Amino acid sequence: MAGAVPIFNGLKHLSCPGEAAGKTCTTPGCLFGHARDRDSSKTAAKDGLANGDHEAPPSKRQRTQVQDAPFEESGGGVAASNLVAKVQSSGVYDPLSPPVAAKTPCTPPSRKKAASPSRSKIVKPPSQNAAGPSSQRASALRKVESLNPRHLKAAPAAHGVRHKLLSLLHADYSRLNKEVSIKAAADAELKSLLLSPQDLIWMALDREHELATQRPTLYNNAMRHEVTRYKKMQVTAWIAERKKSLEKKLAPSKTPVNDSPVVIDTGLTPAEEIIVARRLIPPMKGLDEYGYVLEPPTEEQIRETKQAVEWSKGWEQCDRCTARFQIFPGRNIETGELASGGTCTHHPGKTYMPQRELGGWVSKKYRCCNQDMGESPGCTVGATHVWMTRDPKRLASLWPFVETPANNSPLVKEAVAFDCEMAFTVQGLEVVRLTATSWPDGAMLLDVLVQPYGEILDLISQYSGVWPEDMANAVPWTRDGTAPPQQGGQRKILQKVSSPDIARGLLFEFINSDTMLIGHALENDLKAMRIIHHNIVDTVLLYPHKFGLPARSSLKVLMEALLRRQIQQLTDKGHDSAEDARAAGDLVRFKVQKEWQRMKMQGWTWVDGVLRPKGWKPEASEAIPTLQEQSGAESIDTDDQASPLKEDSPQAFKS
Repeated sequence: MAGAVPIFNGLKHLSCPGEAAGKTCTTPGCLFGHARDRDSSKTAAKDGLANGDHEAPPSKRQRTQVQDAPFEESGGGVAASNLVAKVQSSGVYDPLSPPVAAKTPCTPPSRKKAASPSRSKIVKPPSQNAAGPSSQRASALRKVESLNPRHLKAAPAAHGVRHKLLSLLHADYSRLNKEVSIKAAADAELKSLLLSPQDLIWMALDREHELATQRPTLYNNAMRHEVTRYKKMQVTAWIAERKKSLEKKLAPSKTPVNDSPVVIDTGLTPAEEIIVARRLIPPMKGLDEYGYVLEPPTEEQIRETKQAVEWSKGWEQCDRCTARFQIFPGRNIETGELASGGTCTHHPGKTYMPQRELGGWVSKKYRCCNQDMGESPGCTVGATHVWMTRDPKRLASLWPFVETPANNSPLVKEAVAFDCEMAFTVQGLEVVRLTATSWPDGAMLLDVLVQPYGEILDLISQYSGVWPEDMANAVPWTRDGTAPPQQGGQRKILQKVSSPDIARGLLFEFINSDTMLIGHALENDLKAMRIIHHNIVDTVLLYPHKFGLPARSSLKVLMEALLRRQIQQLTDKGHDSAEDARAAGDLVRFKVQKEWQRMKMQGWTWVDGVLRPKGWKPEASEAIPTLQEQSGAESIDTDDQASPLKEDSPQAFKS
């Protein structure tokens, strides 16, 4: 105990003056030491050493002191503390030292001996024959809990309210389980559905904890609804619920047994694949609601947008954390900053909705950290705030949209798959890499880095796959496409063009207005390149999300689900636009394979490279000439059958 007052132990270490004069001391309670006291002390010390005891049992008075407490008084107090240390080191009683030297630690040995059996009983593992397999399995899987709400940092209700609702829910579980046990006496199959008392407690605790953490604002209503539902539940519904729960636990993994990549074999020539793929081009009407730009903004709209941007003085809203900040194109002349507001705390991953059971409730989670939406402001800190716009008028104010021009160059392809990688700049989200491949063979046509118009705020390399060293080591674009030699383990050195407008011009060398553009979420790539194109095949539209637009499945998810291929695996290196472009092309080929199988079942056939429907007959001009026709005789077409090329007939596609 800090600040303890040392006890005065008399003058026993000094000889009594009366005995020093050769007399026997008769003073009652004499403070000085006597010969008889020293003789008895030596005898007690010898007996203690013989029995192996180094310290005498402490008296109740001595136990009030703390052994390592510093003395606040000087002089005698310091001497006493030194004597205590001396006895601790030697372990032998010194008759010249005061009684405090014989003191032991505060916790007596008897307490330790009394507590050790209970601790050893807790940690002692059960023997193999002590409990059955079920109890061993239960104890190995989960910790035993009582019917008491689990502790939460932010409880949605008072402990008493939580405990009452939990008890009501547990009572309903127990009632239904008891009814099942009664039925199990006549039906042995129901025995597997029975729950032990501890299982019922776990079940109630899990459900209460789930509602407390996922629906804290509606906790009271949610728990009351849960209690009411089970109070009204019949035993048949409980049995069905228990069976479903067991089936879910015992169900095999959803991973397909054959996890080898799907081999795409359309059975068509490349030219025929392009013809069938053109049937997949969607009507563009109405797609402007989902981000596709169908008409370029007018000059008046662009002028008004530029005026509004000038009035805003660079103030934008962060696309990641929604904070307001100011951008400085060309840098702030006073601070040298590109953006104000400091760092940006955010979640880089998108949100998703986990699977939920019937009657349950789940909240959205972030893919980056698997945290619930709203649980924290973010799991990542960016160096600066960033912004972007999807408004075509704002995009056109930087550089304009153009429609794909006519092009009769021999370099033009009938189908091209392309992909763009973007980065955040002071001008918003701009393209930093453009890749185009021919379809369906996947040959590389164009792969260049792009210097954006605005200063770069964040390359978002974990997604774009473009790193600062890539931009620094890139070489200027040349038409021959030569790149400097690379060393082993070095990242691929790409060519770089000086602006997005030049990159768009290079892409226009391979496409025209009739070219079929293929990609994933093409509205983003077309906006980044400021291109208006109407012949598109977008895998987002080919394989719609179960919730419909604007919800969409990622390219990675589609490749895993449909083709059992893993893409974008090098998460530390980011995406590869060439890999993404070819992946989108393969998904379109897979759709072409399915479409052609369906068409064959409907009777479609190929006639001289032209796709014809079932029952098609050639017109007179296309019929095989007879001998009379070859000799110049005039043929008369008496068949008044409608031509299959009319508006009410299926369209014929030519290669």
